[in-house]
Amino acid sequence: MRILGWLVSAVGLAGVVIANGLASLVWVLRRDLRARAGDVLAIPDAGLAAAGTLIEGVSAFLEQVAGGVADIRAKAEVLAADPLPDPAAASALAAAIDEFAAGPYATMRTAYVALRERAITASDALRGPRRAVPVLTASGLLAERLEALDARLRDVDASMTSLAALGAAGLAEPGVAATVSERAARTEERLAGIGELVAEVDAWALDARTRVADADRRAARLLTVGAVAGTLLSLFVAGLNVLLFQQGRRWSGR
Repeated sequence: MRILGWLVSAVGLAGVVIANGLASLVWVLRRDLRARAGDVLAIPDAGLAAAGTLIEGVSAFLEQVAGGVADIRAKAEVLAADPLPDPAAASALAAAIDEFAAGPYATMRTAYVALRERAITASDALRGPRRAVPVLTASGLLAERLEALDARLRDVDASMTSLAALGAAGLAEPGVAATVSERAARTEERLAGIGELVAEVDAWALDARTRVADADRRAARLLTVGAVAGTLLSLFVAGLNVLLFQQGRRWSGR
């Protein structure tokens, strides 16, 4: 009985040491997993933050573009109202179209391309984490809005290309200035639609970033709860082994 008591005491003592070690290990694992989760979620969050900055730039350039189209429309209306088109007015309209195409519109187009690439990259970066974090599940809104933006911008591209090809001589021909004014009016409508779509992409980016932050908080809470549960279980097992050790001591004393 004494030998059995020693064996039981040794097993109990080893169990206490192991259980306490597991309790500490749980928190070490929690820290490492928390750091990895933060690193994984930091990738899409950084992309979404960059997309938000680009969206602000596109919105600002859209205001400049709208001003340029309004200027083209005003000059076209002046030229259309003249029964005998003034070559100087036609040249001014042609210069306004060229300046618009090469200036504000080209800048806005470049900013949009950068925004599109960044938004798609951020959306792709969400695919990995959202397999494990359901809260990151996203709708197809981004792809739909980008396709709609592409279509509207292609329309504006075609309109600007055809207008730029007319030149001062073409713009001075009868009825052409009125057509330019109508196209400018339609372009203004398209730009308003583009602004609404950009605002929706901005809302998507903000919502996605909120989801990433929520996922980060949920991961932290889940890991903390798991660590606490693991600690309590380890302490419970340690307590059982303390009882086992005490029983072994009693047997070894007989």
